[in-house]
Amino acid sequence: MRSPSLRLVPPMVLTVSAGFLLAAMAQTRAAPPPPAMPATSTTAAAIEGAPGARLAGYLNFCIGNHLLPHEDATPVLDHLIAQTNAVSKDHTGNMDYVYGTVGLLHPESRNSPRLTDLDIPQRRELCQQIRKKAASAT
Repeated sequence: MRSPSLRLVPPMVLTVSAGFLLAAMAQTRAAPPPPAMPATSTTAAAIEGAPGARLAGYLNFCIGNHLLPHEDATPVLDHLIAQTNAVSKDHTGNMDYVYGTVGLLHPESRNSPRLTDLDIPQRRELCQQIRKKAASAT
């Protein structure tokens, strides 16, 4: 009686196949992205209550992310930076300016919401409010 033949598969084929299988499984089980954070009075209040340097940071965020026209908003930003000393001559930095630039709405909170949690139309609307507030502060 002849024994069934054993066929050996090179380890590289098994590794690639297992990696592909795991990647395919991960794609099917990946969690959907979180829904956009609704623009609320809390986000508007964060903007209204922001210190001048953080407001300059928010304006910088809006300009850098093409949510406000560069040619209109940059002069307001430059004036606000000079007025608040948000960017000092020795470049030691102002944390409020940094928080605003990265879009943190409540930096004192560990899991602070960000401007990037909003969808694009909401960001644009909030950036318009930021520009108006910054222009009135200068």
